[in-house]
Amino acid sequence: MTISFTSKFEINAPPTQVMAAMTDFDSWHHWMDGLIKIEKLTDGPYSVGTQWRETRKMFGKEASEIFEVTGFEPPHTVNLRVDGSQGTTGKGEYRFFYTLVTNEGDRTQLTMHSEIEMPGLVPKLFGFLLKGMFKQGCDRDTLALKAHLEEA
Repeated sequence: MTISFTSKFEINAPPTQVMAAMTDFDSWHHWMDGLIKIEKLTDGPYSVGTQWRETRKMFGKEASEIFEVTGFEPPHTVNLRVDGSQGTTGKGEYRFFYTLVTNEGDRTQLTMHSEIEMPGLVPKLFGFLLKGMFKQGCDRDTLALKAHLEEA
């Protein structure tokens, strides 16, 4: 079953600054809720093919997932993929598509579209609840990024 949702946020910072914060592993500890550690798994700068293991505290437990950059056109696009079989989830595939557009006043309109492939009966029965949980978590991260940038 595919769960998808889209969220839009306006951030009072230019796209170059927003993209820089989104792709700077060292800054994530300043704004990402529940982040325990980031382990970069590939060498070189942030680009297509970059992979990292992200460990966070979620629902009172540690959870790790491996992220891969599948699209990157700074400062306008970054796409990410998580193969759930490689992480704590143990299943599913998660795809995140971020688009940044300059708004009036050098602000950024950030649009995040997410697609989550979840196998099994539970997503079919409770997909609407899972969608709400996933969207809320993704929105919380984006709002934390927004607050971090607007406080700076």
